[in-house]
Amino acid sequence: MATEHVVTWICHPDDFLPEYVEKITARMEERWAEPCAKHGFSFRFISANELVPTCGDRPRLWHNGVDLLETRQAYIVDDVSGDPQATHFLRGVYRAIDASDSVLLNRSLVGSESLERDKLAILARASVLGIRTPKTVALPFGRYARRGLDVVREEIGEGPYILKAREMGTGVGVLKLDGFAQLRAAVDIVSQTGQNYIVQEYLPNRGDLRVAMVEGKFVASMLRTPAEGSYLANVAQGATATANPDVTAVISDVEQIVADLQADYLCVDWLLTENGPVLGEWGTAMAEFSTLPEPARSQLADAFFAWVDRLLSEGGAVTAADEAR
Repeated sequence: MATEHVVTWICHPDDFLPEYVEKITARMEERWAEPCAKHGFSFRFISANELVPTCGDRPRLWHNGVDLLETRQAYIVDDVSGDPQATHFLRGVYRAIDASDSVLLNRSLVGSESLERDKLAILARASVLGIRTPKTVALPFGRYARRGLDVVREEIGEGPYILKAREMGTGVGVLKLDGFAQLRAAVDIVSQTGQNYIVQEYLPNRGDLRVAMVEGKFVASMLRTPAEGSYLANVAQGATATANPDVTAVISDVEQIVADLQADYLCVDWLLTENGPVLGEWGTAMAEFSTLPEPARSQLADAFFAWVDRLLSEGGAVTAADEAR
């Protein structure tokens, strides 16, 4: 099978206003252009609503009459959405690519695919490694959501709290709630969304530290500091970013996580509290280089494309995730 040095990002833009999607897409394409050219790659976005996965003699992924899986390429599938039906479809696309000869960059670790995106699964895995995590309660679904409130009160207390979807990113739908009455009202609302939510203790912090690891080696870091009066450290939500802060306080824990997951590519996020770092979450290829400030952005881009090139190369290195399948 012929190989093309193409990275395709498959997404579901219908979750956001068109002008927001255009802004973020333009920014990413601008930041991907130079490193792609430097490493001999091309980059493109494809909306999931333009795709049709099939399986006969082999997995196929049709896009405007062309089977994208006819050649060996690299893919990132942004497989979370506020629309449950869209989420299921995105995961169908994810699994078709994963079963093909192409490279699914999301699958950079060993274990359930939930470890790539599900905050509850991530924190549960980290906790058994002895890594400090925020107190977290997963709310039951639908009309049963209120049954989780007594558990929240018992395990977390009277607040403040953070309420967020288990599988969304970029700070979307994250609520800070001052007390139990606010939480109860918010739970009544989110229980009708069709998504699953978690409640966490709110931990005052001076920012969010991201540590990027590629093929077992530290590559770059970023400190995201919330805007004045904000509790969100996402750059897309107004936070400021600083390149390559010191990672001494967390690097041994990061290396333990990477070794446990046998992760080829992983970005691990930490809340920097007054009592020390606390794990926020981690991400695979969707936690890519474009949000980092320079020079961390170029450092991570160089390592990222070298890794992808090795995966695509004929007879190239077999990843830890491949060996475990």
